[in-house]
Amino acid sequence: MKKSNKKYRIKSPFRFITFLVIVAGLIVGVFGYVTGFNVSTALANPSDQITVEIVPGDTLWDIAYQYKSSDKDVRKAVYEICQANDIEDGHIEAGMIIEIPKSL
Repeated sequence: MKKSNKKYRIKSPFRFITFLVIVAGLIVGVFGYVTGFNVSTALANPSDQITVEIVPGDTLWDIAYQYKSSDKDVRKAVYEICQANDIEDGHIEAGMIIEIPKSL
């Protein structure tokens, strides 16, 4: 039996690299799906939070002071409320519904 010594040549490096990236993405995606790495879980249970509706005149500072524990700094409580509700600039409006962590 005769052994064939075929040499392969890449004609288009861009197409070859694109192919490798797509194949690598598919392998990672399938691996993540099979192993369950793509499943996300909530960090907090809804029962671990208090739902509050903002009324005219409310401020984050007032709400934080009302719901925080006695040993927690108000600034830290305001920060945690902003983090829990994806509030970036600390701006709240009447009618908004926010979640206050019970661990505050």
